[in-house]
Amino acid sequence: MQSLKRSLGLSYATLFCIGLILGAGNYVLVGRTIGLAGDAGWVSAALAGVIAVSVAFSYAELVSMSPNDSGVYRYTVEAFPRFRLLAFLAGWFLFFGAVAGAATDAIGFSNHVAELTGRYDIVVPLSLALLTLLSFLNWWGIEETAVFVSVLTLLELTGLGLVAAFGFLWPQRNPCYLSLNPNVNPVGAAVTGAAVLYFACSGFELQPSLSEETRNAEKVVPKAMVLAVSIVAAVTLAVSLSIVRLMSWRELGASKVPLVEAVAKVSPQAARLLMFIALCATANSALGYLVASSRLAYGLALEEAVWPKLGLVCRWRRTPYLSVALSGFLASAIVAVNELLPALTGWHFRINGFEYQLIDLVGKTASLAMLLASLLVNFSLIALRVKAPNRLRPFKAPLNVGPLPLLPVISSAMIIVFIAYGFSDLVVWLSTLTVTLIGLMLYKRPKGSF
Repeated sequence: MQSLKRSLGLSYATLFCIGLILGAGNYVLVGRTIGLAGDAGWVSAALAGVIAVSVAFSYAELVSMSPNDSGVYRYTVEAFPRFRLLAFLAGWFLFFGAVAGAATDAIGFSNHVAELTGRYDIVVPLSLALLTLLSFLNWWGIEETAVFVSVLTLLELTGLGLVAAFGFLWPQRNPCYLSLNPNVNPVGAAVTGAAVLYFACSGFELQPSLSEETRNAEKVVPKAMVLAVSIVAAVTLAVSLSIVRLMSWRELGASKVPLVEAVAKVSPQAARLLMFIALCATANSALGYLVASSRLAYGLALEEAVWPKLGLVCRWRRTPYLSVALSGFLASAIVAVNELLPALTGWHFRINGFEYQLIDLVGKTASLAMLLASLLVNFSLIALRVKAPNRLRPFKAPLNVGPLPLLPVISSAMIIVFIAYGFSDLVVWLSTLTVTLIGLMLYKRPKGSF
C-alpha cells in the first residue's frame, strides 16, 4: 500500500504547528481578554500559556510512544482498549474542530476582503474559492504546503512582534500591570480571560496527525509541539504586556481590531501592514486545518474506524486524496450553509435575547469538542503511566509524583473550569450532541469492542 511522504524536519514541523495555532483570532482575542481583565490581562495570558504548554506535554509524550496520523484515537485505544467508541469520538471531535476551523477562517478571510473592498456579495464565492485553492495545495504535497505555511507563519510572528515592539518602544500610556477590571470579580475576570486566550493557543492538538509525513516522528513531533506552544505563549504574553501601553483596556475591549487600532496610534502605515498580515493569517490557518483534518481522516481510516477508502494515497503526489477532498468539501459545505441558509429561509436562532449566527455556533461547538478531546488525552496519559510504566517514551512530560504526571492533572482541572465558565449555553451542548450523533453514524465498530 502506498504511504505518505516523510518530508518534515523539526523546523518545518515547528513552524507548521505555530501556523496551526496562530490565526486572525490571535489579533482579536488578546484585546478581548484585556477588555475582560483590565491592565493585568497579562495574568490571563500567562495562565492560558501554562495550561496550553501542560496539555502540549501530554500530547508530546503520547505521540513519542505511538507516532501515527490517527493521533488521539490511537492514544485512547491504548489507554482504554475496551472503549474504542470513546477513542473514535475523541478523534472525531478533533476532525470536526479542524474542518470547522478551516470554514471559519475562510469566512474570516472573505469578510476582511469585503471590508476592504466594500463588496459584501463576494463572501461566499471567495470563501469557496479559497478553500478549493487550499485543498488543491493540500493534495499537491506536504513539502510545498509546509513551505507556504512556514512563510506565512513567519509573517504572522513578525506582525505580533511588531505590536510588542511598538508598545514597549513608543508607549502612549503608563498602565498599572496589577490593576484588574474593577467592574467584575477579579478572579473570575482573570480565569475567563485565560479561557478566551486558551483558544488562541489551541490548534497544536492536530500536529500528531502529520506524524507519517515527519522524519523521526517519535522525537521530532513532540519537540515541535512543545516548542510551538511555548513560542506562541511567550509571544502572546509579550503582546498582552505591550498593547496596554498603546491603548486603555476599555478601548481594547470595545475594538473589533484591537491590535491594528493600537499600532495605528503610533504608525498608520504599520497598522495597514498589520491588517494585511491578519488577512494572511486567516488563509494560513485555514490551510493548516485542512491538512491536519485530512491526515486525521486518513489515520482513522487506517485504524478501520471509518470508511477504509479514506486511507487511499495518490501514487503521484503521495497524499491521501479522498481525505483531502472530504475535508475541503465539508469545510465548503459549512461555509455555504452558514451564508445561504439564513438568506434563503430567514432562519434566525435566538436564546436569551442573543442571536447566534451559525458560524459562531459551529466555532464554539468546535472549541468545546477540542477541549473534550484534550481531556481524554490527559486521562490517557495518566492511565498509560499507571498501566505501562516501563514502556519506551522518547519524550516524557516533566513534574511527576511517582508514576503520576502532575501536568495533565492540573491542566484537566483548568479545562473543566474553562468549560464551566465558557460553555454555559445549552445550545452549544445541543450542537455538540448533534456533532456526536453524526460521528456515531460514521463509526465502524470492530468486532469484540465497544
